[in-house]
Amino acid sequence: MKLTTDFDKLGFHDASIEKIKRQSESVILDIKGAFISKEHPGSGGQDWKVEEATLEILGVAEERATYWDDDKAAKDHPEPKFPLDEIMHAYFMDGVFLFEGFKQTEPWYEWFITANSFILEVKSASKLSS
Repeated sequence: MKLTTDFDKLGFHDASIEKIKRQSESVILDIKGAFISKEHPGSGGQDWKVEEATLEILGVAEERATYWDDDKAAKDHPEPKFPLDEIMHAYFMDGVFLFEGFKQTEPWYEWFITANSFILEVKSASKLSS
């Protein structure tokens, strides 16, 4: 299953990022533990638990990674090549993918990727009963 639209109908809460690759103008994430809502046009009307998938973010123009160690302001990330390993929230708005979450169980990290599209290639998934 390959999905290329409706990022807002995909869930990445508690998904882990196993590997990050960068090629030309794309960032490729190997992910475990995503979710596809039955509201997504590519879901066949079913909710899906995604065990393994590749999320390729295309047309990447810029990346920025930050972390918070207080409640005053974000700081530059000390390891921007692998900014987080557990996603708590994921959004796509105004041409920016935003991933927020943890790195090695430590909160709070943000990863902003300015890009124009994505491909979620599902490698293994199971239907969730409703």
